[in-house]
Amino acid sequence: MSSSTHPESAERIDLRHIPTWERHDRMLLAFDRLAPNQTVEFLNDHEPKALRATVESDREGVLLWDSRNLGDGRWLIRITRLPETPLGSEAPRIAFLRRCTMFKTATPETLREVDRVAKERTYHDRMVIVAEGTNWNEFGLVRRGVVEVTRATDEDREIVLYDVPPYGGFNEAAVFDEGTAEVTVIARGDVDVLEIPAQFMRQLITRSAEVAIGCARFFAQRQRRLASAAGNLAFGRVLTRIARVLLDYASHEQGMAKGISGVERITQSDLAARVGTVRDMGSRALSHLEDMGAIQLRRGRVVLLNRASLEEIVRTGKTSSDGEKPSDGETQA
Repeated sequence: MSSSTHPESAERIDLRHIPTWERHDRMLLAFDRLAPNQTVEFLNDHEPKALRATVESDREGVLLWDSRNLGDGRWLIRITRLPETPLGSEAPRIAFLRRCTMFKTATPETLREVDRVAKERTYHDRMVIVAEGTNWNEFGLVRRGVVEVTRATDEDREIVLYDVPPYGGFNEAAVFDEGTAEVTVIARGDVDVLEIPAQFMRQLITRSAEVAIGCARFFAQRQRRLASAAGNLAFGRVLTRIARVLLDYASHEQGMAKGISGVERITQSDLAARVGTVRDMGSRALSHLEDMGAIQLRRGRVVLLNRASLEEIVRTGKTSSDGEKPSDGETQA
């Protein structure tokens, strides 16, 4: 194992004071200055999911993205320029595994071993991949699409804890403590999943220090995400909580713009489940966000989003266009 798990950074850029619609170009300019295997770091004030989708698309195959929640509203993003390999020199699944947190520093031999034991399955929209309380003896990696991780409350209401996008994993608790699944995992749209046997994963971390470190990093980031979700559910108003969810889908373009892929599939019931409220309250909050100029709805679904407006709502707690907060009945849980 090498003495460092990350290439040395060529520079660090603070994006927090740069307008959101300029961050995409700033990232690409910094990336294009890199030599192969060099890394540039960025500090940001949120997890830039929309930015990641566009940057990875623009530099597909030669960019490795790694983001970490540092706490206190700070995110560290590392992007590394990969050597350009001849077409067909690396199997597609090996290239995919190399971009997953658990396997980013794994040796080529380890990646090939994982590839041999993994199986790939496609799940269609709203199919249950893992059911809470059941034994699903696989570690899942999302190769295409997005899955929702949900939990049922004592009142039989479903709460969406978080989404898992491409290169993310799920069912880790059951894999490593050998218990039953503590959550339900559902496909949102068509999803391709790479399934790795649980016993193989448990054995792998005992003989691969690189994978063990990758697992520790994966669990640390998952814990931060759950803590953030718990804080949002416990302390935020419904309006602010929904704005925070929609912010993940907002483009970095200035003004009202189309969101990243997936936002068009989110129903009012989905949003209510994500923020721990009922559908009627979620619907009223969406209408209020539209009145504030933060989103545009069509047939009850979000079609356009204004990132700057959503960020202001999340940052300041502002819940009306004139700055006054509505009565508790309007946006409280």
